[in-house]
Amino acid sequence: MRKIALAVAVIFVLLSCGREGKIKKHPSGFKYIEHRRTKFGLSPRVGDVMFLNLRITAPNDSVLEEATNLIMRLQKPPAYSGNIEEALMFMHRGDSMTFFINAQNFYLHSRQTPSPIFFSDKDELRFDIGMVDVMPFKKFEEMRKTRIHAGFLEERVFLDKFLEKMPARRIEVDSMLFYIPDGVGSGKKITQGDIVSIHYLAYFVDGKLFSNTYKSGSPFTFTVGDTAVIEGLNRALIGVTEGSRGRVIIPSYLAYGEKGVKDLIPPYSTLIFDVEVLSVIKPKQ
Repeated sequence: MRKIALAVAVIFVLLSCGREGKIKKHPSGFKYIEHRRTKFGLSPRVGDVMFLNLRITAPNDSVLEEATNLIMRLQKPPAYSGNIEEALMFMHRGDSMTFFINAQNFYLHSRQTPSPIFFSDKDELRFDIGMVDVMPFKKFEEMRKTRIHAGFLEERVFLDKFLEKMPARRIEVDSMLFYIPDGVGSGKKITQGDIVSIHYLAYFVDGKLFSNTYKSGSPFTFTVGDTAVIEGLNRALIGVTEGSRGRVIIPSYLAYGEKGVKDLIPPYSTLIFDVEVLSVIKPKQ
Protein backbone atom coordinates (compact mmCIF):
# COMPACT_ATOMS: atom_id res chain seq x y z
CA MET A 1 0.00 0.00 0.00
CA ARG A 2 2.96 2.37 0.60
CA LYS A 3 3.86 1.97 -3.09
CA ILE A 4 0.30 2.89 -4.11
CA ALA A 5 0.31 5.91 -1.80
CA LEU A 6 3.63 7.04 -3.30
CA ALA A 7 2.28 6.71 -6.83
CA VAL A 8 -0.78 8.75 -5.90
CA ALA A 9 1.36 11.41 -4.25
CA VAL A 10 3.45 11.73 -7.41
CA ILE A 11 0.30 12.17 -9.52
CA PHE A 12 -1.01 14.93 -7.28
CA VAL A 13 2.36 16.68 -7.18
CA LEU A 14 2.44 16.69 -10.97
CA LEU A 15 -1.08 18.01 -11.14
CA SER A 16 -0.33 20.76 -8.65
CA CYS A 17 2.93 22.03 -10.13
CA GLY A 18 3.21 25.04 -12.40
CA ARG A 19 4.34 23.15 -15.51
CA GLU A 20 0.85 22.46 -16.77
CA GLY A 21 -0.13 21.92 -20.36
CA LYS A 22 -2.44 24.06 -22.43
CA ILE A 23 -6.12 24.18 -21.53
CA LYS A 24 -8.17 22.67 -24.35
CA LYS A 25 -11.91 22.53 -24.95
CA HIS A 26 -13.69 19.31 -25.91
CA PRO A 27 -16.62 19.40 -28.38
CA SER A 28 -18.82 18.16 -25.51
CA GLY A 29 -18.19 21.43 -23.68
CA PHE A 30 -15.74 20.61 -20.87
CA LYS A 31 -12.26 22.12 -20.66
CA TYR A 32 -9.26 19.95 -19.84
CA ILE A 33 -5.48 19.65 -19.43
CA GLU A 34 -3.63 16.46 -20.31
CA HIS A 35 -0.91 15.49 -17.84
CA ARG A 36 -0.49 11.83 -18.77
CA ARG A 37 -2.39 10.48 -21.75
CA THR A 38 -2.35 6.83 -22.81
CA LYS A 39 -3.54 5.35 -26.09
CA PHE A 40 -4.35 1.77 -25.24
CA GLY A 41 -6.15 1.67 -21.88
CA LEU A 42 -9.88 1.05 -21.75
CA SER A 43 -12.27 4.01 -21.55
CA PRO A 44 -15.20 3.78 -19.13
CA ARG A 45 -18.74 3.53 -20.41
CA VAL A 46 -22.02 4.06 -18.59
CA GLY A 47 -22.35 1.39 -15.91
CA ASP A 48 -18.62 0.59 -15.69
CA VAL A 49 -16.76 0.73 -12.39
CA MET A 50 -13.79 3.10 -12.12
CA PHE A 51 -10.91 3.23 -9.64
CA LEU A 52 -9.90 6.89 -9.36
CA ASN A 53 -7.46 9.18 -7.60
CA LEU A 54 -9.50 12.36 -7.26
CA ARG A 55 -9.15 15.93 -6.04
CA ILE A 56 -11.87 18.58 -6.45
CA THR A 57 -10.79 22.18 -5.93
CA ALA A 58 -12.92 25.32 -5.66
CA PRO A 59 -12.13 28.55 -7.56
CA ASN A 60 -10.39 29.90 -4.43
CA ASP A 61 -8.06 26.82 -4.48
CA SER A 62 -9.59 25.25 -1.38
CA VAL A 63 -9.81 21.46 -1.64
CA LEU A 64 -13.44 20.32 -1.49
CA GLU A 65 -12.85 16.58 -1.83
CA GLU A 66 -9.81 14.31 -2.10
CA ALA A 67 -9.71 10.52 -2.38
CA THR A 68 -7.26 7.75 -3.20
CA ASN A 69 -8.46 4.66 -5.08
CA LEU A 70 -12.03 5.90 -5.03
CA ILE A 71 -14.38 3.27 -6.44
CA MET A 72 -17.35 4.68 -8.32
CA ARG A 73 -19.75 3.64 -11.08
CA LEU A 74 -20.11 5.84 -14.15
CA GLN A 75 -23.63 7.25 -14.42
CA LYS A 76 -25.50 8.35 -17.53
CA PRO A 77 -24.39 11.88 -18.52
CA PRO A 78 -26.94 14.56 -17.60
CA ALA A 79 -28.44 16.73 -20.33
CA TYR A 80 -26.09 19.70 -20.19
CA SER A 81 -22.85 20.36 -22.03
CA GLY A 82 -19.53 20.09 -20.27
CA ASN A 83 -20.49 17.53 -17.63
CA ILE A 84 -18.01 15.45 -15.61
CA GLU A 85 -19.52 12.15 -16.81
CA GLU A 86 -18.58 12.85 -20.44
CA ALA A 87 -15.16 14.01 -19.23
CA LEU A 88 -14.62 10.66 -17.51
CA MET A 89 -15.67 8.83 -20.69
CA PHE A 90 -12.97 10.81 -22.50
CA MET A 91 -10.27 9.28 -20.27
CA HIS A 92 -8.43 5.95 -20.56
CA ARG A 93 -7.09 3.73 -17.83
CA GLY A 94 -3.69 5.16 -16.85
CA ASP A 95 -4.57 8.78 -17.72
CA SER A 96 -3.96 11.76 -15.44
CA MET A 97 -5.99 14.80 -16.45
CA THR A 98 -7.52 18.01 -15.13
CA PHE A 99 -11.08 19.07 -15.98
CA PHE A 100 -12.87 22.36 -15.41
CA ILE A 101 -16.60 21.87 -14.81
CA ASN A 102 -19.29 24.48 -14.10
CA ALA A 103 -19.89 24.31 -10.34
CA GLN A 104 -23.65 24.93 -10.31
CA ASN A 105 -24.31 22.40 -13.08
CA PHE A 106 -22.17 19.80 -11.32
CA TYR A 107 -24.13 20.01 -8.08
CA LEU A 108 -27.58 20.41 -9.62
CA HIS A 109 -27.31 17.75 -12.34
CA SER A 110 -24.46 15.34 -11.54
CA ARG A 111 -24.81 15.39 -7.74
CA GLN A 112 -28.53 16.21 -7.89
CA THR A 113 -28.22 18.42 -4.83
CA PRO A 114 -28.66 22.19 -4.41
CA SER A 115 -25.57 24.12 -5.42
CA PRO A 116 -23.81 25.91 -2.55
CA ILE A 117 -24.96 29.56 -2.52
CA PHE A 118 -21.39 30.89 -2.75
CA PHE A 119 -20.91 29.54 -6.30
CA SER A 120 -21.87 31.90 -9.10
CA ASP A 121 -23.21 30.69 -12.45
CA LYS A 122 -19.74 31.18 -13.97
CA ASP A 123 -17.64 29.48 -11.28
CA GLU A 124 -15.79 26.31 -12.26
CA LEU A 125 -14.59 23.41 -10.16
CA ARG A 126 -11.20 21.88 -10.93
CA PHE A 127 -11.14 18.07 -11.06
CA ASP A 128 -7.66 16.49 -10.92
CA ILE A 129 -8.20 12.83 -11.83
CA GLY A 130 -5.93 9.83 -12.18
CA MET A 131 -7.79 6.85 -13.64
CA VAL A 132 -6.25 3.75 -12.05
CA ASP A 133 -8.55 1.15 -13.57
CA VAL A 134 -11.79 0.51 -15.45
CA MET A 135 -13.89 -2.63 -15.54
CA PRO A 136 -17.44 -3.78 -16.34
CA PHE A 137 -19.74 -3.89 -13.31
CA LYS A 138 -20.16 -7.65 -13.68
CA LYS A 139 -16.41 -8.17 -13.39
CA PHE A 140 -16.28 -5.90 -10.35
CA GLU A 141 -19.02 -7.92 -8.66
CA GLU A 142 -17.11 -11.15 -9.35
CA MET A 143 -13.99 -9.66 -7.81
CA ARG A 144 -15.86 -8.37 -4.77
CA LYS A 145 -17.30 -11.81 -4.12
CA THR A 146 -13.78 -13.24 -4.07
CA ARG A 147 -12.66 -10.42 -1.73
CA ILE A 148 -9.93 -9.07 -4.00
CA HIS A 149 -8.80 -5.83 -2.35
CA ALA A 150 -5.59 -3.83 -1.82
CA GLY A 151 -3.30 -6.48 -3.31
CA PHE A 152 -5.17 -6.19 -6.59
CA LEU A 153 -4.66 -2.42 -6.71
CA GLU A 154 -0.96 -2.74 -5.95
CA GLU A 155 -0.69 -5.29 -8.77
CA ARG A 156 -2.22 -2.68 -11.11
CA VAL A 157 0.52 -0.18 -10.25
CA PHE A 158 3.28 -2.67 -11.11
CA LEU A 159 1.51 -3.85 -14.26
CA ASP A 160 1.02 -0.32 -15.57
CA LYS A 161 4.76 0.31 -15.21
CA PHE A 162 5.49 -2.96 -17.04
CA LEU A 163 3.11 -2.06 -19.88
CA GLU A 164 4.91 1.24 -20.46
CA LYS A 165 7.85 -0.80 -21.76
CA MET A 166 5.73 -3.03 -24.01
CA PRO A 167 5.09 -2.54 -27.77
CA ALA A 168 2.19 -0.33 -28.81
CA ARG A 169 0.63 -3.10 -30.93
CA ARG A 170 -0.80 -4.91 -27.90
CA ILE A 171 -4.41 -6.10 -27.93
CA GLU A 172 -6.45 -5.76 -24.71
CA VAL A 173 -8.58 -8.91 -24.64
CA ASP A 174 -10.13 -8.22 -21.24
CA SER A 175 -9.44 -5.84 -18.36
CA MET A 176 -5.60 -5.93 -18.11
CA LEU A 177 -5.42 -9.14 -20.17
CA PHE A 178 -3.22 -8.46 -23.20
CA TYR A 179 -1.96 -10.31 -26.25
CA ILE A 180 1.05 -8.90 -28.11
CA PRO A 181 1.62 -10.59 -31.50
CA ASP A 182 5.21 -11.31 -32.48
CA GLY A 183 4.66 -13.24 -35.70
CA VAL A 184 1.41 -14.41 -37.27
CA GLY A 185 1.11 -18.01 -38.45
CA SER A 186 -0.83 -19.22 -41.48
CA GLY A 187 -2.52 -22.22 -39.88
CA LYS A 188 -5.92 -22.80 -38.32
CA LYS A 189 -7.42 -20.17 -36.05
CA ILE A 190 -7.95 -21.18 -32.41
CA THR A 191 -11.55 -21.42 -31.23
CA GLN A 192 -13.25 -22.73 -28.09
CA GLY A 193 -12.89 -26.49 -27.70
CA ASP A 194 -9.78 -26.86 -29.91
CA ILE A 195 -6.89 -29.03 -28.76
CA VAL A 196 -3.84 -26.77 -28.79
CA SER A 197 -0.14 -27.52 -28.27
CA ILE A 198 2.15 -24.66 -27.31
CA HIS A 199 5.68 -24.01 -26.17
CA TYR A 200 6.10 -21.17 -23.69
CA LEU A 201 8.38 -19.27 -21.36
CA ALA A 202 6.47 -18.16 -18.25
CA TYR A 203 7.71 -15.48 -15.89
CA PHE A 204 6.69 -12.64 -13.58
CA VAL A 205 6.73 -8.90 -14.37
CA ASP A 206 10.13 -8.64 -12.66
CA GLY A 207 11.55 -11.04 -15.27
CA LYS A 208 11.90 -14.07 -12.98
CA LEU A 209 11.27 -17.27 -14.97
CA PHE A 210 9.11 -19.92 -13.31
CA SER A 211 8.29 -22.35 -16.14
CA ASN A 212 9.89 -23.30 -19.48
CA THR A 213 8.50 -25.98 -21.81
CA TYR A 214 11.47 -25.60 -24.18
CA LYS A 215 13.82 -26.73 -21.43
CA SER A 216 11.67 -29.73 -20.52
CA GLY A 217 11.24 -30.60 -24.21
CA SER A 218 7.51 -31.26 -23.71
CA PRO A 219 4.97 -28.86 -25.25
CA PHE A 220 1.92 -27.99 -23.18
CA THR A 221 -1.22 -29.50 -24.74
CA PHE A 222 -4.70 -28.54 -23.56
CA THR A 223 -8.29 -28.06 -24.66
CA VAL A 224 -9.22 -24.40 -25.00
CA GLY A 225 -11.85 -23.65 -22.38
CA ASP A 226 -10.75 -26.41 -19.99
CA THR A 227 -11.23 -25.12 -16.44
CA ALA A 228 -7.97 -26.82 -15.43
CA VAL A 229 -6.13 -24.18 -17.49
CA ILE A 230 -5.89 -20.62 -16.17
CA GLU A 231 -8.68 -18.51 -17.58
CA GLY A 232 -6.43 -15.81 -18.98
CA LEU A 233 -4.58 -18.24 -21.24
CA ASN A 234 -7.83 -19.71 -22.51
CA ARG A 235 -9.21 -16.28 -23.39
CA ALA A 236 -6.07 -14.72 -24.85
CA LEU A 237 -5.42 -17.48 -27.39
CA ILE A 238 -8.89 -17.36 -28.97
CA GLY A 239 -8.42 -16.15 -32.57
CA VAL A 240 -4.65 -16.77 -32.64
CA THR A 241 -3.52 -18.87 -35.61
CA GLU A 242 -1.40 -22.00 -35.71
CA GLY A 243 2.27 -21.12 -36.11
CA SER A 244 1.92 -17.75 -34.36
CA ARG A 245 4.16 -16.37 -31.67
CA GLY A 246 3.13 -13.79 -29.11
CA ARG A 247 3.20 -12.56 -25.55
CA VAL A 248 0.25 -13.05 -23.20
CA ILE A 249 0.01 -10.78 -20.14
CA ILE A 250 -2.38 -12.26 -17.57
CA PRO A 251 -3.57 -10.37 -14.46
CA SER A 252 -3.90 -12.36 -11.26
CA TYR A 253 -7.70 -12.45 -11.28
CA LEU A 254 -7.49 -14.50 -14.50
CA ALA A 255 -4.63 -16.65 -13.15
CA TYR A 256 -4.05 -17.70 -9.52
CA GLY A 257 -5.68 -14.76 -7.78
CA GLU A 258 -5.25 -13.74 -4.16
CA LYS A 259 -4.00 -17.18 -3.06
CA GLY A 260 -1.35 -17.91 -5.68
CA VAL A 261 0.38 -21.31 -5.70
CA LYS A 262 2.43 -22.32 -2.68
CA ASP A 263 6.18 -21.93 -3.21
CA LEU A 264 5.66 -21.04 -6.89
CA ILE A 265 3.20 -18.18 -7.59
CA PRO A 266 2.84 -15.37 -5.00
CA PRO A 267 -0.62 -13.84 -4.39
CA TYR A 268 -1.73 -11.15 -6.85
CA SER A 269 0.89 -12.10 -9.43
CA THR A 270 0.64 -10.93 -13.03
CA LEU A 271 1.99 -13.69 -15.28
CA ILE A 272 3.76 -13.29 -18.63
CA PHE A 273 3.73 -16.10 -21.22
CA ASP A 274 5.84 -15.93 -24.38
CA VAL A 275 3.92 -18.43 -26.48
CA GLU A 276 4.55 -20.36 -29.69
CA VAL A 277 1.47 -22.12 -31.09
CA LEU A 278 2.68 -25.45 -32.47
CA SER A 279 -0.57 -27.12 -33.51
CA VAL A 280 -4.33 -26.67 -33.48
CA ILE A 281 -6.60 -29.71 -33.71
CA LYS A 282 -10.28 -29.13 -34.39
CA PRO A 283 -12.66 -31.47 -32.49
CA LYS A 284 -14.58 -33.96 -34.59
CA GLN A 285 -18.16 -32.97 -35.22
